[in-house]
Amino acid sequence: MMEKMNTRSPVICNLEDAADRMIELLSQIFTSNTIMITIHGLGLVPLLRTFNREAPIMKEEDNFALLDPIRSLVILNDNKPTLVADTHNHPGSTALEFIHARGIHSFIGVPLITEQGESVGTICLMDPAAGLHTKEDLDIISAMAYFFTYIMNLERKVEFIERQSQSKLDLFAMLSHEIRTPMNGIIGMTDLMMTTEMDEQQQYYMEIIESSNAKLLQFLNDVLDFSKMEAGKLVIEKEPFDIITALEESVYLFSTKAFEKNLEVILNVDSEIPLYVLGDAPKVRQIIMNIVSNALKFTHAGEILIELKSLPVRGEEIGIRITVQDSGIGIAEDKLKLLFNKYTQVHQSSELHHYGGTGLGLAICRQLVELMGGEISVESREGVGTKLEVTLYLEKYTSLPSIPFEKDVLDAIKILVVDDNQTSLHVISSVLEDWSVAVTSAETAKQAMDFLAVNNDYDLILMDKDIEGTEATEIAKQMRQLAPDRKLPVILLAPLGTNLDEETKAQFASIIIKPIRKVHLLNNILALLKHSKPES
Repeated sequence: MMEKMNTRSPVICNLEDAADRMIELLSQIFTSNTIMITIHGLGLVPLLRTFNREAPIMKEEDNFALLDPIRSLVILNDNKPTLVADTHNHPGSTALEFIHARGIHSFIGVPLITEQGESVGTICLMDPAAGLHTKEDLDIISAMAYFFTYIMNLERKVEFIERQSQSKLDLFAMLSHEIRTPMNGIIGMTDLMMTTEMDEQQQYYMEIIESSNAKLLQFLNDVLDFSKMEAGKLVIEKEPFDIITALEESVYLFSTKAFEKNLEVILNVDSEIPLYVLGDAPKVRQIIMNIVSNALKFTHAGEILIELKSLPVRGEEIGIRITVQDSGIGIAEDKLKLLFNKYTQVHQSSELHHYGGTGLGLAICRQLVELMGGEISVESREGVGTKLEVTLYLEKYTSLPSIPFEKDVLDAIKILVVDDNQTSLHVISSVLEDWSVAVTSAETAKQAMDFLAVNNDYDLILMDKDIEGTEATEIAKQMRQLAPDRKLPVILLAPLGTNLDEETKAQFASIIIKPIRKVHLLNNILALLKHSKPES
């Protein structure tokens, strides 16, 4: 008769489960009437697991009475495996007499010894028949006891590591709180000082303080997040959010800094992505911000392209791919495998550029992506640039489209696009073509003027603020001279943070901020066309 033998998962979850599995295995190997595993150390409540093939040797409530006699019997044998062929003929002892009185004649007892040499339990075979057990049985049980002890040692180590991880997390949380309190005061006062009148040297000092504040705060956030991940305390939430807005807002946070470095920042978002999905918006933003921040740090000329593409549906989930591609310094092939390691820097600072950082940003990204069941990958060529891709599958919350218009919303409209950045020009032109616009693309002011000289019946012109060093205001004046008989609407594409005086603003029908958000582009064009329709 098997006691407490239930259908179980194939995974061993704890020591009690391991004891049940061991009892089940031993019952299949040996014919003994009674098999018992006892644990009486490790600072735990005594554990007893018993198997009885036929009638129990004693009542269930008396089983724990066997613990001390069995333990004493093994201890008397110097904590070595003990084989008693017949308890009736064996040299007497109180423990043996107790076992014999319960009708047990054949007995094997093997101690469970920890790595520290501590005896914490036994595995026993018992039977009413004398001479049932052999030396070979003793050797098998000894091997099984060694394996079971290994499991116990693992559990002790896991418990120790869990306690250490929790202690470390508590310490980091406490330190983070204690440092954040004065940090918030410093940041607040710095922000106030930045609004006051200062000479050039004071301004320079305050900018260093402001930058240091931001780096220290980011360091605190990274360390605390990574500690939570290592302790298994980070939980992925599921709430409805706008994935496109999350991406665009995250990119905008870095755009001013990018334009200060004279970098082009380009957004390219699929219209097929639904308005809302279910997921953890703050963590998705964190992934995007870490990757874009990295691209900005290691790109000193050229561009950063951020794309959000839809993937085939998987069951009830929609697939999205976030790509951040830069024209930065790239990564050596032998360093690529280290990119997602914690506390690892794959770039060395130089006389011109000091990179710094904790080496945690991308390690955190990888763990967050994997927690969400996604994938993250990298491609890079040293001196050419880097492309990071994140693939996530999120539940669709609504079928509402991100752009609430038909694809032919701008059918038969003619637009001239002027931008000296090829990638930006290609993305803007592709977006407009998706809306059925007849697009003409020009990379230079001369190309644009040539197109206008041949045909000036464009409905409007989209023009970057700076075309190969020539201001858009100057080019717009020349364009109007080519078409003096009509008011040609020109929309200015200006980088985020650009200061424009009223005279400059007056020369353009509208101003769209770069990086361009698709919905802003469409709304501006529709509003402008509606306003200019009566005149045309």
